[in-house]
Amino acid sequence: MSHRRAVITALTLTTAAALAAAPALAAPAVSAATDLDVICDAIGADVVTVTGDLASGGTAQIAQGPLTIVGQPGFVGRDSAGKVIDIKPTGKGSLCTAQTPTSGDELADILPADRAASATSSGAVTGALTFTVEVDAPPVPMSAQRSADDQSSTAASLPFESELRSYLNSRPGAVGVAVRLPGTGRSWTYTKTSSRNVTASIVKVQIMSAVMMKAQDAGRSLTSWEKSQMSPMIRNSDNNATTALFNHIGGRSGLDRAGDRLGMSQTYADPYNHWGLTSTTAADQAELMEHYARPSTVLTSTNRMYGLSLMRHINSSQDWGVSAGPPAGSVPLKNGWLPRTDGWHVNSIGWSSTGTADYTIGVLTHHDPGAMSTQISTIEGVSRIVYKNRDTLLPPPEPPKERGLRGDLDGDGNVDLLGSSAIGRIYLMKGNGNGDFAPKTQIKSGLADATWMGTAGDVNRDGRSDVLVRRGDGRLQLMYATSAGKLGPLYTLANWWSSTVSDIAGGGDVDGDGGLDILLRRTTGEITRYTLSDAGDLHKAGSMGTPARSYEDIMLVHDLDGDGKDDMRGIAYGKQMRAWVSTGTGWNRLDATSRWDDYRLVAVPGDTDGASGRQDDIVGLLPTGEGRIFFGKDAGSHTTGYYTISHRLSSGFIRLF
Repeated sequence: MSHRRAVITALTLTTAAALAAAPALAAPAVSAATDLDVICDAIGADVVTVTGDLASGGTAQIAQGPLTIVGQPGFVGRDSAGKVIDIKPTGKGSLCTAQTPTSGDELADILPADRAASATSSGAVTGALTFTVEVDAPPVPMSAQRSADDQSSTAASLPFESELRSYLNSRPGAVGVAVRLPGTGRSWTYTKTSSRNVTASIVKVQIMSAVMMKAQDAGRSLTSWEKSQMSPMIRNSDNNATTALFNHIGGRSGLDRAGDRLGMSQTYADPYNHWGLTSTTAADQAELMEHYARPSTVLTSTNRMYGLSLMRHINSSQDWGVSAGPPAGSVPLKNGWLPRTDGWHVNSIGWSSTGTADYTIGVLTHHDPGAMSTQISTIEGVSRIVYKNRDTLLPPPEPPKERGLRGDLDGDGNVDLLGSSAIGRIYLMKGNGNGDFAPKTQIKSGLADATWMGTAGDVNRDGRSDVLVRRGDGRLQLMYATSAGKLGPLYTLANWWSSTVSDIAGGGDVDGDGGLDILLRRTTGEITRYTLSDAGDLHKAGSMGTPARSYEDIMLVHDLDGDGKDDMRGIAYGKQMRAWVSTGTGWNRLDATSRWDDYRLVAVPGDTDGASGRQDDIVGLLPTGEGRIFFGKDAGSHTTGYYTISHRLSSGFIRLF
């Protein structure tokens, strides 16, 4: 037995027996003592016992529970001429309409004389008696009250609580507010006076969910009858349809079972079987709406979407409350309203489904002797505050992971050297961190049509530098480095980097925004910058001028001037090397150096020895296959002497990077 059912068992057993014993006659003569089944707006079904003749001083009362008939009865129906008769009952409270028809008598034989005289009619009438009921507070188990208070005290405080508190302190009545970020487990509550309220018509979402679960448990779709009742129940807040579906799920016991499965641990069905007097908290209602805002283990996708479609098409006269603030039509919602002896109880629940910070929300109000419109205004004020501050509900963004060292393919913290052959093989020479490299090992093949290869930098921030390749048909593709020190599958970034592109450079950040850039040098000498996102998306950023018109090879290098932007080196057709520092949108030229005509290939793989204060080092490959390293220095210079790499590179390499 669940906690909820345990705390109300003693009361409900007695009540259920009493209600089951109440007779229901098909067509009573109202002059005799009889029981009338009624449905009360936003409350549910009950039984009115009529004793004696109402036209001659007879009485009508509800024997048990929180409902008390006040004032004199009314009547709704038609007379023998077909004229509509609608005599409102007197008194303040909720309207109850008899479900058993009254016919064959004149109004004067049914109602007290002053009530019958308030409308003209011809002959016998056919219709239903109506009554007004006051709703007293049904007993809520103390354990439920304590657990609701515990739920509120342990929930997180809204980041904008001070603004909400200031607003609600200016408003009358008790208010409970709950907000959830679907799918994150993040939730917040704020309570003014009391966190518990009766549902009124917002319980119809829970009843709809219970019907859906009943169908799912039977392995079937919703029937046409179930849908024919759900639609008016949700869209128009139809009470007869609600009562039919409430009975369909097994009354209060079915409602409680559904609440257990939906995680609504603080929601208790009324022991007298009134669906609208279900006791709940704003937190439970926000959790209920999360089952519609995100894929749910309780509701199927088909049923979720059907429920959302109904809540998105609420009757326009009922589209208020938590829809205030967000764009019109973006909030699936359900509202509830009920007059009580302590004033109106007005509630609104929904899902603000727009933007990155979508949220479910429940706002429950009561204990306000003023007008219903006052509480609607309170709810809408809360809704606007929540929507305005919704982005503060998002967790602070995690700082991006540091990128691995440019040129470090295996993630060991040392710059590696890569070379490619004419038959499309890629070889790795692992760096030792001291300016030298291990013998080459093959890590990729099948790229015989490649016209360019180079580093992309650590695109996905996994600590390993990735590789770009341009194919003969113009495709620019990306290969992620794997944990095994290999290169993974090829992902195409663009399809048009063909004959007009003379060279490419990657692996750096030339505008200092923290993202990777790729430079495309066209045959005209113009350099165009493209951004490469962490997800591997390529976007054109714009032209950076024509600084390298006479330079056949360009290479991105680590920041030469300390301004936070990576820079560029180029090798001219006459083997002169020059460096440029990036301004973010263009380039400033540094001094050039010669002496590179002895080398068949020149590359700048990165800082191979990690020496303090040094920049990226330069590797030159002689025609014999011997490799030499010139260590970088500040401001783009490098050592005049060189270090000979211990292991022969390859005279067959067509590119180093």
